[in-house]
Amino acid sequence: MKFLLGGLCLSWVLALGFSYPWMKGHPNITHDELSQHHPHPRIAGFPERCDGLGFDAITLDEQGVTYFFRDEFLWKGFAAPAQRINETWPLLPSHIDAAVRVHHTLSPNENDRMLFFKGDQVYQYFGTTLEGQFLIHEKFPGIPANLDAAVACPIRECPANSLLFFKGETVYLLDLQTKLVKEKTWPQVHHCTSALLWLGNFYCFQGTNFTRFNPNAGFVFSGYPKDARDYFMHCEGRGHGKKNKTSADSNYNRCNNRSFDEFNEDELGRVYAFRENLYFRLDTKRDGWHPWPLRFSWPELHGKIDGVFSWNKKIYFIQGSQLFVYKAEAQYALIEGYPKPVTEELGIPSTGVDATFICQGSSLLYVILGNQVQSVNLEKTPRNLGDGFRIGHSHVDGAMCNTNGVYLFVGAHYYKYNSPSDLAAWTSTPDPHSISLDFMSCVH
Repeated sequence: MKFLLGGLCLSWVLALGFSYPWMKGHPNITHDELSQHHPHPRIAGFPERCDGLGFDAITLDEQGVTYFFRDEFLWKGFAAPAQRINETWPLLPSHIDAAVRVHHTLSPNENDRMLFFKGDQVYQYFGTTLEGQFLIHEKFPGIPANLDAAVACPIRECPANSLLFFKGETVYLLDLQTKLVKEKTWPQVHHCTSALLWLGNFYCFQGTNFTRFNPNAGFVFSGYPKDARDYFMHCEGRGHGKKNKTSADSNYNRCNNRSFDEFNEDELGRVYAFRENLYFRLDTKRDGWHPWPLRFSWPELHGKIDGVFSWNKKIYFIQGSQLFVYKAEAQYALIEGYPKPVTEELGIPSTGVDATFICQGSSLLYVILGNQVQSVNLEKTPRNLGDGFRIGHSHVDGAMCNTNGVYLFVGAHYYKYNSPSDLAAWTSTPDPHSISLDFMSCVH
C-alpha cells in the first residue's frame, strides 16, 4: 500500500513566464500565475491539496503544466483547486498508480505521450485523447504491474532517453531506444509514492517527505528528506524561508532590478542568470525562469560568479583566482583536479575579471576586464590572452553570446551587439534595454 504524500510546488519557485528580448509578442503567462490572480472557487466535498493526504502520481503534460493525482481527483498547476480526472482525461480510471510524460524524440509516435499506470494496465494519451490501453508487460517487457511511481529521464539528464519505474525497493531503468531494462536497488531511493523531474532535478516522494536524487547513481543529495508542504505547494502559514524570499529586496525576486553577476547559455540551450549564491534557470519558454541555490547544482561554488561560459560539453566558472570545470552532460559533476588557478588554466589575470563569453561553435573565449576585451583560444596550449579592444562601457556585470548576438549586462540594463566583431567595431553604444522586462518578463 502506498504511503500518502503531502503536496507539491516549490513555494518560492513559481512557474513564471518568459520571452527573450529577440522574440516578439507578450510574455508567456503560466497557469499558476493566472490561478493566483483569478482563483477558482473550491467545490464543496472536493479535497484540499494542503490536507497532508498526498497524491497517487505527479507528472508534467506536453505543455509543461504539472498535474497531481489523488483518487478520482487532480490538481492542475501549483495553485488551482481539485477537479475530477475525467474532466481532463476522459476514460482514465481513478486511483492511478503512476503517471509519466515520455521524452522520445527519435520516435514521434511515442514522444510527448502521457502514460498512466494502474494495476497491469497502461493508458496512453496524446494531449487529452486516449490512443490506446495496453498490458504493461506487453508494452514494456520487463516492467512489473502495480507500480509505485514513474519518471522520465531525457537524454540530457541520462545517457539515453529513459523511463524509471519504482516498485518497492527496486528501480527499473528502461532505455527507450534499445528497450533494455536494468534492475537497480538504491538504498537511499525506495518506496517512492510519486516521482518527478522538474527543471533537471529528480524527486522521490515518501509520505509528506521528499528527497532529491541522482537518476544515474541513485544517491540522495545532502539535506534531505524535507517536508513537501514547505516547498511543493502553496499552503497558508507554511513555506521555506518565506519572509526572505518574498520581500522586495530578496535576491530571489528576479524583477527588483538588482544587477546579476553573470549570464550564460549552455550547449543544450539552457539559460542561466547568476546573482550571489543563487542562479535562475530557464529550460524553455513554457517553463519560465526559476531560482535555485547555487550549491544545488554546483556544491563547490559559493558567492559571486566572476565569469562563466560553456564549451566542449563543459561549463566553466571563474571565482576569484580559481577555475571550476564541470561536465555538462546529464548531471553536473566537477572534473577531478579542479579547481585550478585561472592563470594557469586560461592565461588570464587572477583578479579583475568582470565577465566572459563564448559564441556557439567557436573556441574563442572573450574576457572582459574593465573597458578592455581580450580573447583566449581554448584549443591552443598554452593558453594566453591575445590582442584586445576597448568597449564603450567602463564596467559590465555580465556577458553572454548566442545565435542572436552578444549581450552585455550593466546594472538593470543590457546592451545588444550583433557579434563580437560588431562589439569590437563600435562607434557609439547601443540603446540600453531593461533586463527585467525583456529577459525576465517582468511587468512593472
